[in-house]
Amino acid sequence: MQVLTLERQQYFLSTVSRTFALTIPLLPKELEDWVGNSYLLCRITDTIEDAVYLDNELKKFHMNKFASLLSSPIGLEQWTKEICELVRSSSNEHENELMAAIPEVVGRYYSYSSEVQYILRHTVTIMAKGMSQIERWAKIDSVDEVDHYCYSVAGVVGELLISLFAEHCPAMKKNLDSQLPYAVSFGEALQLTNILKDVWDDLKRGVTWLPIKNDDPDRDAKVQEYISLAYGHCLQSMEFIKRMPVLQLGIRRFCLLTNAMAILTLRNIQANPGFKDSKEIKITRKEVKKLYFFYKCFGWCNYAIDFMTKRCSGTKLSPTIRNCEEISKKVSFWK
Repeated sequence: MQVLTLERQQYFLSTVSRTFALTIPLLPKELEDWVGNSYLLCRITDTIEDAVYLDNELKKFHMNKFASLLSSPIGLEQWTKEICELVRSSSNEHENELMAAIPEVVGRYYSYSSEVQYILRHTVTIMAKGMSQIERWAKIDSVDEVDHYCYSVAGVVGELLISLFAEHCPAMKKNLDSQLPYAVSFGEALQLTNILKDVWDDLKRGVTWLPIKNDDPDRDAKVQEYISLAYGHCLQSMEFIKRMPVLQLGIRRFCLLTNAMAILTLRNIQANPGFKDSKEIKITRKEVKKLYFFYKCFGWCNYAIDFMTKRCSGTKLSPTIRNCEEISKKVSFWK
């Protein structure tokens, strides 16, 4: 079986996700490999779900087929040829390049221990199951449904991450159960921020993930409500990060930078809720660089983390704090 090299894995990350291409290398080498591969597996699933020329039943079939190939790779090469042909016209150049490399990505997955394989396979299976509820997500009409959708595509990734962290650092396993609900909040914070940021790009594709109509006279106020929900998730995520072992600096830095960038984005959206292009609320390279070096130096210190969280938040962001354990019980399929 072909095995994707680490260099090729990093290349694919850099083409399909600038954010994770920046943050994943902060992790210890072992985790950098696992998390990088898991992101590509999830991105392949997402590319199938995004294929506009596939009908819903075909999407469901192929997402679940991909998940099944992580249990047994029989027929992987033939299926790759088939799915590449089906998604080619609706995917961009970099996504098509990744799809063509599916056998290599899966080959690297099969090089890991059975414990790591299980975590990655479990994630893709849950994600495929959630994304397969296409008709449900086409008519999201409540915060409850937003919670469920965000879990399917990102909350489960939070569970993946904390499970991989515990596999790398066995000392974290004793607190794994209590950390899982916060991990869901970590993932949901990132997804809800992305939904708010990419609302106009999604509309061009004919999709919307929030129960807010663009011609609603109260649209800006409703957007602010979801900003508060996302910010609440971000603050709970910071508590999740601060509970991690101080010596696990790579893990802390990865989570801190990812979460802080979400807070900065929310602050920009809050200041300009009527934006029409995501470029208007994009955080600057200078801001990212400052965060990167700050957490490189002070990611071990919870007081410094609190200081930077307040600085990123500014004075106008107001959180809606909900019980993350209740949300996790409601949405999670991890156990």
